[in-house]
Amino acid sequence: MVGAEKMPLHSSQPAHGNPGSDQAEADRRTARALAHHRAGDLALAEPLYRSALALRPRHFQALHLLGLLHAMRGDPAGAIPLLRQALEEDARHGFVHSNLGNALVETGQAEEALATFDRAIALEPGLVEARVGRANALQALNRPAEALEALDAARALGADMAELHNNRGNALRALDRPAEALEAYDRALARNPNYASAHANRATALVDLQRDAEAYASIATALLLRPDDPGFLNTQGVVLRALQRPEEALACLDRAIALAPGLADPHANRTIALCDLGRHAEALESAERALALSGGAAAHRNRAEVLARLSRHAEAEVADREALRRDPSSGQAWNGRGIALTELGRFEEAMECFDRAALLFPGNRGIPFNRGNAYRGLGRHHDAIECYRQAIAIDPDYADAHWNTALSQLALGQLEEGFRSYEWRWRRKGSQPHRHAASPLWHGEPMEGRTLLLHAEQGLGDTIQMLRYIPLAAARGARVVLEAPRPLHPLLHGLPGLHAFFGLGEPTPDHDAQCPLLSLPLAFGTRLDSIVAPIPYLAADPARAAAWDRELPGGALRLGIACSGNPEHAGDRYRSIPLSLFAPLLGEGVEAFLVQTQVRETDEAFLAETPGLTDLRPRLTSFTETAAALLAMDAIVCVDTSVAHLAGALGRPVHLLLPSLPDWRWLLDRSDSPWYPTMRLHRQARGEDWPEVIARIARALPSAEDRIAA
Repeated sequence: MVGAEKMPLHSSQPAHGNPGSDQAEADRRTARALAHHRAGDLALAEPLYRSALALRPRHFQALHLLGLLHAMRGDPAGAIPLLRQALEEDARHGFVHSNLGNALVETGQAEEALATFDRAIALEPGLVEARVGRANALQALNRPAEALEALDAARALGADMAELHNNRGNALRALDRPAEALEAYDRALARNPNYASAHANRATALVDLQRDAEAYASIATALLLRPDDPGFLNTQGVVLRALQRPEEALACLDRAIALAPGLADPHANRTIALCDLGRHAEALESAERALALSGGAAAHRNRAEVLARLSRHAEAEVADREALRRDPSSGQAWNGRGIALTELGRFEEAMECFDRAALLFPGNRGIPFNRGNAYRGLGRHHDAIECYRQAIAIDPDYADAHWNTALSQLALGQLEEGFRSYEWRWRRKGSQPHRHAASPLWHGEPMEGRTLLLHAEQGLGDTIQMLRYIPLAAARGARVVLEAPRPLHPLLHGLPGLHAFFGLGEPTPDHDAQCPLLSLPLAFGTRLDSIVAPIPYLAADPARAAAWDRELPGGALRLGIACSGNPEHAGDRYRSIPLSLFAPLLGEGVEAFLVQTQVRETDEAFLAETPGLTDLRPRLTSFTETAAALLAMDAIVCVDTSVAHLAGALGRPVHLLLPSLPDWRWLLDRSDSPWYPTMRLHRQARGEDWPEVIARIARALPSAEDRIAA
């Protein structure tokens, strides 16, 4: 945020002494100086004030007005001793206290300024400049709610200047009420269209509201009015980041730092731009530099934000605690600490943080949203949905809140409502673009003789899960063509109802309508009792399946194991498990096989030294080979990866390990899956360790006697 715009310092008229005396001459010189001062000629005014003070060193008006001149010239430190001397002569004038308060705010002495403004208001209750200045002091002390109250009191007295509305916008934005802040900035600009700071502050509110293109226009206007303002360049960097132009953002922030190396905000925002570019080591250095420059709560909060982006949530929580130690009224730090605690699985503590943040930021959409996430972590999805709805009531276009509502609705089995909410995924900030949005969206209507383009949009497992709908689309008369990731292409040959398929990035065939794969459940009105599960709906190459069956040893239980997935997946830390934890499943009567293509470095040693566990990675050269290998297994034990979906689509017996907060598709409190009837779900209870879950799987696997009987 661009710094609060300060009110102009209040001037006074000199009192007239007896003609012929030093007092009278000092009065005359002060009057002449004031005329130049009012005309904007400070260079002529200053020596006249000083000559008056040479005659009368304790001349009240000359001291006050020379202090005013210093402040107007950008030298508040020089103004303070002059204003103090004036008040030593006559402390009855509220406007002088007000002017001293403004200078104290400018020099970072906000606590003393607050007391000074209170004295001004006690002397002159109707002095709106003092009330506005008091609000500036409160804002500098990070007390935005009180600042807003002070500004509203000034408005009640008739104040309507542009500066008041700008500063009111700053207070509202600090309270995380960006829509109201935007209205305040617009009122400021209606009164002064060339008010550069209001244009810049308006840009920050628009970024908060995700109206980034408008924000760019506002900050561009501010920079036209003040081209080399480092604060404005900092804001432009923030806007460019929001527009996902991090290289340009970094250049802006570097320019701001070159102009004002001691300004902390550009270093703080440079940190986030570097994170966007994946330059994490440099980002942390920038955060440390910002912290060294300010050392305040905001710098610790910024460092916490960077650590959170690096998924270093324990350190982020500590950094936010440091911020709160310095400023217990920092709603951002309470909120950030709550987010970190949620990521660490400390949901009850997170709730307490969100409650504190809500008291400080009433009307903030993010706080009920984050509380909803903590409820989800506790498995309290009905409560989570209520929180998300509170966030949506504040901002009906809050895409993330609609999306998380979908995740909880789907987990609860409310599929019709959930898949409707799931459509908000396209409007989430940073989401993958809808590649074929220009074509008409198919809603499930008959397509006799027309071409329907279906296209993958998420991971390989999601794509495999949704392939079941292709025969249904064909049954509605569609000539179905599919855009899918190339690794899955060998599995698509012979898929019923599929006319043709092609890879991402290849030329798109002509089509009459399109539908993303994850929108198919909505198009077909899928309910919990109408999930289509024609298992198996995928098949392996029969020759390869037979070859695998011949080559693998017989007699023992053939057990496929997949312990980890893509480490870049957002939820990977919850689902992936060290391979060594599967040891209780090995032993006499079991031949185990690793059926995943990538292994963590930490698992390599266990894999190499464990008898009875064969590494199939060199042979799993395609999904076709993996499918054939899975068909040769008696059972597959795996975490939630594409292997689970492939095995389920092939109709193999699958034992799936699920974390305490599972993905939506596995529903809640059940050991079976309507999506994959041959799958058995083994859920980790909250606070339960994985070895306990694996022990339950060991008891559930078929014994030699069971296999012989079968």
